Amino acid sequence: MRDMFTQVEEQEELLSSLPEHWFPAQNWSMRIGTGGMNNTTRFVVVDGITYVLRVYETHRDLAKIKYEHAVLRALSHQKLPFRLPVPLELPDGGTVVRTADGQGKLAALFTYTDGCNPTWTSLGQLQQFGETVAQLSQALASIEVALQPVYPPYYEIEHIHPRCTPEAIDAFCTSPPEAFASLRSTLMYIHERFLSFYQEVPHLKGLPHQLVHGDINGSNMLVHPDGRIAAVLDFEFVTKDVRVMELAVCLSDLIDPALPADEIWRKCAAFYKGYSQYMTLQADELRLLPILIELRRLDVFVHFLGRYLDGVDDPNVLTGMIRSTAAKVQWLAEQGGALGQVLQS
Repeated sequence: MRDMFTQVEEQEELLSSLPEHWFPAQNWSMRIGTGGMNNTTRFVVVDGITYVLRVYETHRDLAKIKYEHAVLRALSHQKLPFRLPVPLELPDGGTVVRTADGQGKLAALFTYTDGCNPTWTSLGQLQQFGETVAQLSQALASIEVALQPVYPPYYEIEHIHPRCTPEAIDAFCTSPPEAFASLRSTLMYIHERFLSFYQEVPHLKGLPHQLVHGDINGSNMLVHPDGRIAAVLDFEFVTKDVRVMELAVCLSDLIDPALPADEIWRKCAAFYKGYSQYMTLQADELRLLPILIELRRLDVFVHFLGRYLDGVDDPNVLTGMIRSTAAKVQWLAEQGGALGQVLQS
């Protein structure tokens, strides 16, 4: 127990020393922030101004973070009705530091926006959500970044995680470890959907491509007290991908198989009503949209399979993801054919 407390204290001491890289001659205070599953977050206050300190927990790839920061700095010159995080420069002109604890984690400091995560309780909010995603998509299409993206597009699912090759996914689904033996039939269904998806990849490669955020959902957005969208956050996975993938990610988040189908369709239609005010898609993009929504779910499964294989998550986390992936993919197989008609009604 003492060792655990000691590790926590050492971690906090390390975090409290990081702001000095940006503010070597100033005083600051720090408080714990709500971080996602992929990072540790702290709020840093200097001279009454709040910043967000982010420590990347799932990789040590400096090129990925440099690309993310280059995109954010380019977007900071766009006129948008909501805010984006902007990385702060260090005295040497960089934006990233490595921790000095032997682990070499990467950390960055960003501008802060006040707000809370949305709950999408009304169709009006969902329409505004769609408008925001489309406006960001327009801005991403308009910027130029000298660096090359590091993350692959979603449809190159074999490159999501180094340990999750198609062969490894095949082996896990067809011959699952004992901890997942009770999910054998569910995993076989997911395996079948992977095989079906691979056949669609040539069609997906022919769709329009551009920069996409790749992970827009309620947990990566902030709203004002009156419900207006204040900010879009977490550009860690920004890359060049199929343009309509941004829409697929958002609709995937709205499709909850536990809800009645008519309620799901109302939410999706409200979102698309806002989205289509700024973005016009080609017929093939809409036709392949159900495949891309399914791809998003398969991608999430692979992401958490990788975390499990790396020892980051225990089996219970992956078990929940397996069940939710199968439920959503099956719902799409049964209902997805109506999506295009619902969105354009």
